[in-house]
Amino acid sequence: MTVLLRPASPGRSSALVALVAAVVTGAGVALATPVPVLTVSDGTTEFVRALDRTEPLQYSYRQSIYEVTVYETLAREGNALRIQQVRSSDIRSIEYFGWKGEPAQSNGLWTEDSPRSVAADAELVIRITPAGEQALSTTRWRVVLKPEFGETVVRVRAQDRPWLLAVLAGAR
Repeated sequence: MTVLLRPASPGRSSALVALVAAVVTGAGVALATPVPVLTVSDGTTEFVRALDRTEPLQYSYRQSIYEVTVYETLAREGNALRIQQVRSSDIRSIEYFGWKGEPAQSNGLWTEDSPRSVAADAELVIRITPAGEQALSTTRWRVVLKPEFGETVVRVRAQDRPWLLAVLAGAR
């Protein structure tokens, strides 16, 4: 039996090359597409998780003067974070912020919305205390800072990272 191999027609070869190029380009674009993330870093260790543009971020900590837990609700504004609201069981820890509004009680906690004059920050600098009761969380994830980083200073940033790098860094 004799098998004759015919060379592919020029039109078929061009179509195949175009298809492969389109698939490679599409995959590259998908892998490089920026996704919104939150990063927490001490310069050595980095924690990366997804933080959608409209997703609230909660920062909770033990306020050292009044020894109560404070909950700050933060919002992403571009690549910055802005405090929107603060809650606590002790009104004094709300008044400590120095805002001119009136704290109100809701679900057993004192609460106050921040005035619009409170600016967004490109990064939050947090010193992790020996008590270690500081955490960042969304409805999808939570990180307690002291077990993750130890007693140090961390920088918290809202960023856009290429999808592949965000996934490799742990964003889900």
